Amino acid sequence: MSLAGQKHPRDDLDQLEETMICLYDLYAGDLSEKMLSYASIDDLCKFDILSKKFQALAESRWKELVYEETGMKNGKADWVKHKSFLREPISVELVDEADYGYGTTFAGTPRVTTNGSILVMTTDDTSDNLEERTYPSSESEVICVRDGYSLNFSRLVSSPIRSWMLAICGRIGSEIIIASNCIQVAAIRGNDTQIISRVGLPQPGNGFPLLGCETHLIICIDNCLKLYRVETDTASEELLSFKQSVMAARQNGPQPQDVFDVPIFISWGSDKSSFVYCHDTGISIWSLDVANDTLDQVKFIDVAGDDEDIQIDNVALGDDYIIGSSTDRDIHVWDRSTGEKLPNVLCDIEEEDDRLSPDDIIRELQLWCHGHILISSSHLGNKLCIWNVKSGDLLKDHSLELDELPDGNDLTDLAFLPHLNGFLLVTSHLTTFIAFPTNKRQESMAKSMKRREERIKRVLLFGVGEDFHAHSSASDSDSW
Repeated sequence: MSLAGQKHPRDDLDQLEETMICLYDLYAGDLSEKMLSYASIDDLCKFDILSKKFQALAESRWKELVYEETGMKNGKADWVKHKSFLREPISVELVDEADYGYGTTFAGTPRVTTNGSILVMTTDDTSDNLEERTYPSSESEVICVRDGYSLNFSRLVSSPIRSWMLAICGRIGSEIIIASNCIQVAAIRGNDTQIISRVGLPQPGNGFPLLGCETHLIICIDNCLKLYRVETDTASEELLSFKQSVMAARQNGPQPQDVFDVPIFISWGSDKSSFVYCHDTGISIWSLDVANDTLDQVKFIDVAGDDEDIQIDNVALGDDYIIGSSTDRDIHVWDRSTGEKLPNVLCDIEEEDDRLSPDDIIRELQLWCHGHILISSSHLGNKLCIWNVKSGDLLKDHSLELDELPDGNDLTDLAFLPHLNGFLLVTSHLTTFIAFPTNKRQESMAKSMKRREERIKRVLLFGVGEDFHAHSSASDSDSW
């Protein structure tokens, strides 16, 4: 049979390729901006599949649509992150109770903070063998340090004080760990320690609130914000030097001496150039001038003016909104630029009869915000909630499978790990990593951690011996 005159399949491919080139040229021309202005996110996803050449052309449209939908500013990368929060996460329960060579201890509860490179956690005091513990030195407390990338246990750090709150200052690789309780604040780097603040009377709450960054430390004491700079001079005997103390008193309401028994909460903004300060019924935004070592208040919100029954017990600062959780475990939202309160009150219970009574609420809600997307713990406990604070919608909730904990006593703290796109969640007895991988590499790392921790649990279950963790941390790098 003769094939003369029949069309070869390659001819269709050549024609398709030629059409694609013409289409790309059309988009790259003067009409591209006009045409892309009609594209939806679904259209942009199809364009990505159609041709990689379209990705550069559509970058600005991606940023426009993603910001409109989520308040995030990094375009397609943030859209992928946003969608990952709505998928089922990978849950890894870390083994905390172990012998690290200094006696059995719970290394990692109930407070945690990170600078991305390392994680530092307070140790739990619920163990039965407190009197028998021996630590690297004779100080009264230790702090657990984990690697921020693998979550491997790294080391125990001695603290000269009993540590309740934590922060990290200094450059990566030369970090200064800051610890506070209701009387003292201490800085630790290697074998060097410095008591940087001490008061005569105990303060309310679970220690002085702390915020740390590469260059500075901020401490809340006696309703004052105290600013310290990280010393870079190797000849200096101090780790941190005092720079400024500014009164953080509310513009309305009781004076500092009248609110002694009211705890304070502070939280960084996304770029660590500003932070939010919450004191009972007042919220203020402050800016940090790194060059001049100064703090300046840029916004004040009188929460009592919105609702006298609202008492804020935790706060987060987004690019466009201020988010505060109240003592009844509702979430309230204020516009960051105007200070006006949004009408939406966020709460993940459907029936009012399910609301916890004040006697059942032990912990405040834990909050983390990126754009208009808020990650919070749950009113009823044992869940991680994904919110759009602009619309007030609950996008998704993820069960944490912590059924052994009573209602209201779930998370004591959380830390976001950007390179893993996940959260380290701590309770009074458990440390759990919840991963929302955005790519195969992050998924592989999370699954590898899960296998590692499950292997450790199996060995502990079958009784290899009390020295297993100390031995494995030294000889098997994949175990920790």
